[in-house]
Amino acid sequence: MGVLIKAVLVLSLVAAAMPAADLTGIWTGIAPGRRGTKEDVAFQFKSKGRTFTGTMFGDEFDLPLEDVSLVGDQLHFSVTNTNYYSGAKTKFVYAGTIAGDSMQLTRERILTPTEKPPEHESLKQTFTLKKLIP
Repeated sequence: MGVLIKAVLVLSLVAAAMPAADLTGIWTGIAPGRRGTKEDVAFQFKSKGRTFTGTMFGDEFDLPLEDVSLVGDQLHFSVTNTNYYSGAKTKFVYAGTIAGDSMQLTRERILTPTEKPPEHESLKQTFTLKKLIP
């Protein structure tokens, strides 16, 4: 049993020491929009030690990134948008993989308990971002 515990500890240390992908900077791309349209997207990620923050740039206002985590090359974060007129909140969860100056992201819209899934649109979209500025 002692060997198993030592092996788990060694693997944990190796995983913790693995360098994370370079997330900091501005990432841009084109994401699927409503009804098949395309929309420009841009994110800025900042780091302070092992803590990440960021911003999603918008046409009218910018939104803070929430719950940003990076483990190795695996990225997760969310964005909550508030409708200007109704005050309704919409949450999007992002998950992806970083490979050099390219990021493959999947965005999923989280439905509220009162919403029905759309008939003709997927709640998940996948798109690629490129690192613009380090």
